[in-house]
Amino acid sequence: MKIFSKVILCVCLSIVVGACSRSASPSKNTNIAIGDYEEDLSAVRVKYEAKPTTTIPTETKVVVKDKSTTAIATLPQQVNTQVDIALDSIAVRNKNIRYASGYRIQVYVGNDRREVDEAKAFIYQSFPELNTYLSYSQPTYKLKAGDFTSKLDAERYYSQIKQRYSMAMMVSERIDIKKSMQTN
Repeated sequence: MKIFSKVILCVCLSIVVGACSRSASPSKNTNIAIGDYEEDLSAVRVKYEAKPTTTIPTETKVVVKDKSTTAIATLPQQVNTQVDIALDSIAVRNKNIRYASGYRIQVYVGNDRREVDEAKAFIYQSFPELNTYLSYSQPTYKLKAGDFTSKLDAERYYSQIKQRYSMAMMVSERIDIKKSMQTN
């Protein structure tokens, strides 16, 4: 029984060693270039059949006037109606969006009511187009100004406010889109 198990072990080892030694050596046939490989896959390709089109008028002439020349472009009527439908649905969806992420300038944070009123008056006088937001969480007043959709728009005002109020900073907040459009 011991001899039989030793024979099986030797046979298995020789198979493993032989298999490993053959796979480790690279093939010596290097005459085939990568670009020479060809295979015909047309038998397995999916074939699509053309769908019949509807009887909508196929073309509408649109005249585009430029400064120097007049060009006539032909657009399929079906594409125009599809684009109009898509634009209408996007417009309806956009009307329902009221708030977005944006920026405000935090002008003042402190405990003095008189100072926050002065800062608010400064904003109203210097930048009448900006909306101000005053919040009070006992004992702290916070004054924020503006509804900016981009950081670049906020930085235009921020540099001027920073000259007067050194503690001013830009903060990221949820802003009212309609008020933001009035500022720009």
